Amino acid sequence: MKTKLVVLTLFALVLALPVSNLLGLSGENEPIAVIEGSSPHFTKVTEIFQNKCVDCHSPGMTRMPIYAKLPIAKRLMAKDIENASDRLILTNELYSGKVKFSPVQLARIEGVILNNSMPPALYLSMHWNDSLDTEEQQTILDWIKEERSHLAWSHDSTSTLKGEPIQPLPLTVELDAQKVALGQHLFHDTLLSGDNTLSCASCHDLTKGGTDQAKVATGINGQQGPINSPTVYNAMYNLAQFWDGRAKDLQAQAAGPVANPGEMGAQWDTVIEKLKRVPDYTNAFASLYPLQGLSKETVTEAIATFEQSLVTSNSLFDQYLRGNNNALTSNEKAGYELFKVNCASCHSGPALGGLSFEKMGVKQNYFMLRGDQLTETDQGRFNVTKNEKDRHFFKVPVLRNIEFTSPYFHDGSISNLADAVKIMAKVQRNKNLTEVETNNLVEFLKTLTGEYNDKPITKLTKVDIK
Repeated sequence: MKTKLVVLTLFALVLALPVSNLLGLSGENEPIAVIEGSSPHFTKVTEIFQNKCVDCHSPGMTRMPIYAKLPIAKRLMAKDIENASDRLILTNELYSGKVKFSPVQLARIEGVILNNSMPPALYLSMHWNDSLDTEEQQTILDWIKEERSHLAWSHDSTSTLKGEPIQPLPLTVELDAQKVALGQHLFHDTLLSGDNTLSCASCHDLTKGGTDQAKVATGINGQQGPINSPTVYNAMYNLAQFWDGRAKDLQAQAAGPVANPGEMGAQWDTVIEKLKRVPDYTNAFASLYPLQGLSKETVTEAIATFEQSLVTSNSLFDQYLRGNNNALTSNEKAGYELFKVNCASCHSGPALGGLSFEKMGVKQNYFMLRGDQLTETDQGRFNVTKNEKDRHFFKVPVLRNIEFTSPYFHDGSISNLADAVKIMAKVQRNKNLTEVETNNLVEFLKTLTGEYNDKPITKLTKVDIK
């Protein structure tokens, strides 16, 4: 009898907690009004967010239930809020429309809607009326499409595809042609290395997808680097450069390898002196940079300008986004639909990536699956920030020309694209793809191979790039 009473008491307590939320005993926040001129879609969406997302995604505005101070509940809620805030923070400014949602935020919201993973099951077990119904989900998806249609990136998309998570690369990029030409010469000049044997193109060969197609880079005196060389094509779309994001932009990235003893092994002062002995360079810098002349800053700026020109437009998928429905086969379209559900929350934007740092191994431990010892480079973004939350986080690689940039991942451990797709599905989504799904995704990814200077990058020769 006593045991039965304890069980009934526990059951009543467990039932009372979600019922208290259902009855509104957890308190309410003051509604945040949207700014004048907001779209009807956004007005509905912000109301949904305020009603059903505020508890975990709005630190400081969270509605705390009556049991919030109980030790176990307090700890669990704090963990939920921390995890949710790492992915998306909804602020007063976002709720009101004073600040626009970023493309990354839109992609993350769309991803959880398509996967029906938000709110999570554990949260819903305590908040029975906070699930998103079909109408609410569609309202949010319609708003995301509307927001994307206003992005400059979507300008060239056909009207029906302006709301897609991926936008076409521009057919032209407006840059100073003389600076591009100067940067191109510097990019391929071995005078930038310590022993005059290596150039930027040694690791970022434009005839090899902007990489060296090797597991790791080879530096001065044959030294093997610790990490795979990312493509330089479309790198202008990266939020930062290098896998760990330690360079804030292309100019900062151009400066790093030159002075790295394991890469190009030079000293910048020496490099500048060597370049000044070349009349063509002194004349070009005097003309293009009359105030600064030839210096580390102007050399790296010229290289960065050239790298901004490395946009591989007019892929089959770009043609599809611009309105040519026949540019893709049925299998490629099926692959894209799979991609949108499973991959686009990280691989979005014109370059299909480069816009955020993400953990390698969200659902399963990638490094345990790989099976060998962890290296310093495996720590990823942590090496830059020293923040424990950034351990194993890497800048999301761009997927343009992906069929031509193997081997894959920061460690260059996988050479086959289909294998890379399967591994990513497993460790990021906890999903085992079928062979049909894998093949369709690979077929879609191959439609991302584009052109440089009006020529397919798969057919570029050394003559085309110098």
